[in-house]
Amino acid sequence: MNKNVKIATSGGIVFLQPDGIMRMEISKTDEITLENVNDFIAAVKEIGGGKPFCNLIIFEKFVQVDKESREYSASEEANIYTIAEAFVIKSAALKIVGNFYIQVNKPTRPTKIFTNEEDATKWLKTFL
Repeated sequence: MNKNVKIATSGGIVFLQPDGIMRMEISKTDEITLENVNDFIAAVKEIGGGKPFCNLIIFEKFVQVDKESREYSASEEANIYTIAEAFVIKSAALKIVGNFYIQVNKPTRPTKIFTNEEDATKWLKTFL
């Protein structure tokens, strides 16, 4: 496990917080693609040594997430290193996309949308 490593991916930054939660900060500002999703998964695998983690995913700005990425992200295959995911979303438009993702793509692991990090972290800690 690489506890003190931050990995910059094609879509943002990934690192393990001191509380044991894997943090992904989405910095890409146009569209999240399957390449970006795969880069995030590879970073989680590298940092976590192949163990599953609770993921805190922070969207600071609105970003499109293409259909292929949403479908794959919800799959069992994409979640081999995931226990649960909390999305922190501040954009009203992205909240709609996030709710659509949960209702239509039906992620294989517990997934919830939050508007602040404290609530998201508190919820994720119930899975640790």
